[in-house]
Amino acid sequence: MIELAKKTKKASLRLRSIDHDTRKSILFRLADELEKRWEEVIDENKKDMQAAEENNLNAALKDRLLLTEDRVKAMAQGVREIASQPEVVGSTYQEFKNEQGLTIKRQRVPLGVILMIFESRPNVVIDCAALAIKSSNAIILKGGKEAKFSNKILGEIVQNSLKPDLPVECVQTLASDKREEVQALLDLEHYIDVVIPRGGERLIEHVYNNAKMPVIAHFKGLCHMYIDKDANLEKAINLVVNAKTQRTGVCNAIETLLVHQDVVDSFASQVASALQEKGTELRADKNFIQASGASIKEATSEDWATEYLENILSIKTVASLEEAIEHINEYGSFHTECIVSESVEAQNKFMANVDASCITINASTRFNDGGQLGLGAELGISTTKLHAYGPMGAEQMTTSRYIVVGKGQIRE
Repeated sequence: MIELAKKTKKASLRLRSIDHDTRKSILFRLADELEKRWEEVIDENKKDMQAAEENNLNAALKDRLLLTEDRVKAMAQGVREIASQPEVVGSTYQEFKNEQGLTIKRQRVPLGVILMIFESRPNVVIDCAALAIKSSNAIILKGGKEAKFSNKILGEIVQNSLKPDLPVECVQTLASDKREEVQALLDLEHYIDVVIPRGGERLIEHVYNNAKMPVIAHFKGLCHMYIDKDANLEKAINLVVNAKTQRTGVCNAIETLLVHQDVVDSFASQVASALQEKGTELRADKNFIQASGASIKEATSEDWATEYLENILSIKTVASLEEAIEHINEYGSFHTECIVSESVEAQNKFMANVDASCITINASTRFNDGGQLGLGAELGISTTKLHAYGPMGAEQMTTSRYIVVGKGQIRE
């Protein structure tokens, strides 16, 4: 691992020096290679899916693992979008001249070497490799064993796309079934500049507790949607169903629905029926159960604190906007929070008092995603605020330094 990290560090210096056109051509080459080899990718993914069946992974985890022709082609399209974005590396901003005639500006520069530790989703290999190339960062990708075969072939495709412009060590995809490599890498702060864990709570806690380098965490997505007393209820039903059931095993799907008591009687039966048609298991408080007239399991305090990542939704009746905010601030994970309300005053109060990387107003939480927010893809959704907050695209994978241009000035 030391030798691997050394080579990656050396490769990162080469990556910093290449120009925009070269980076762009590498990324278009990667997209073309993905589309050309999609059948090979799916054949390898089938091996992972077979293992998932044998290991009885739940439906949501299998959905995150699954690659189809459409998903592979969507990955290729995401790479092209990243390639076509404005240049980030080397760009300058906040330029001014001071009293001594010095030109002072800030410049975007790469972080260096990024270690990415993730679970389940093989598309992370492509998304993160593309963003790393775009932002001139070298990256070491360590996926989970459940995506062993998929990660391997995707890593090979990326490395083939780097040739002949860059050393293949710019993007390293490690064997997914060797967990001992993780701890060895977390000790190498001299060669790795930042580590980003993206997965379950145990993985993130392990990285936090053991990493010698800075950590940017993609923590769990315990997301809420609050239906205000001034909500358009027809609109609200569609938003709830989409935010919960469009893809249930993703971090921006809602896990808890909060409903204002003034609308629960007119809303509960409709939304319960719509969700149950989608096969959603509901766990609600007594007020909601009574108002819905449906057969619903009663929620416990444990439900409010659970990220299901399955087609399960907890529902709580609240007496006020203030109670909804208090609940979110107690149980939320700083990921994505939504208010459904036609009241601008309620919207503004919600925004001012809820701490999350993304607030959606009368829109599904599913939009907190790098592709949807114009980043092409995302390295992850940072919930740690430092150094980024929310989806991390190419810009969030850079930092800024000062450039000072003079004509011989000295400080008196």
